[in-house]
Amino acid sequence: MKRLCFTVDVDRDVNECVPGRKEAVSRRTDGGVRFTSSEEGTDIILDMLDELGIEATFFTEARTLENIDVQFGKNEVAMHGLDHEDMTGEISGIRLSDGDLDEIMGTSSGIIKDHTGRIPKGFRAPYMRTDDRIADAVKRAGMVYDSSLYAEIGKEFGPYVLDNGLKEVPVPFGTDAGGKKIYAYLWPVHEGKRGTDDHARMAGVIENGVLVIATHSWHITESVSGGLMDGARREKNIADTKKIITNILDTGYKAVRIADLF
Repeated sequence: MKRLCFTVDVDRDVNECVPGRKEAVSRRTDGGVRFTSSEEGTDIILDMLDELGIEATFFTEARTLENIDVQFGKNEVAMHGLDHEDMTGEISGIRLSDGDLDEIMGTSSGIIKDHTGRIPKGFRAPYMRTDDRIADAVKRAGMVYDSSLYAEIGKEFGPYVLDNGLKEVPVPFGTDAGGKKIYAYLWPVHEGKRGTDDHARMAGVIENGVLVIATHSWHITESVSGGLMDGARREKNIADTKKIITNILDTGYKAVRIADLF
């Protein structure tokens, strides 16, 4: 069986980590944060999912959830930190204690429950930066699964169990037709650096298992390098995303939320 888990990181617009600050900032704000592109992008993606008749998993930064007005319906809402923290401290230089991690997990879970009525079952680390300490904090918070690690795609590909018993649902990477590395994040597609065929070709590698495709909500309406997109660019962006999903489904995949795997 081949299953597709389309995932969306819902977080502050064009976020980035800066040294000496635990919380992420938004680019082009002089150290501030904003959420408008993320809110608009989330609504566009939700409409696309309705058109396709499928459900997805939204890894939602809790602070963003407090600042946007979005109804997720039957889609899964999982956790993506509180303020898009650099939890490992690799870039920020701030090492979070176990108590800090537990507070982030607990506060985020409470905000998600307050806004959706559901306790999150999964977690994806901001920036995909994680380690054993973070995985243990995820487990202590009562999560069922994590999706913060990359793994090389293969014929048999899917969830596995970490040393602490947490289920890991990896985001795959592989090589494209030209031999270059390709990740399952749609970032290069949104930036106009990849076409729509590469990810479908990537999906063809799997004969049995789970393919995770990932994007960011703000990236539907805003470019990292070029700022806000015009109407034509946005329409192309969501059309490309829809085409990638449709092409994968046409090869025999069934779309499910990550929580449905367990």
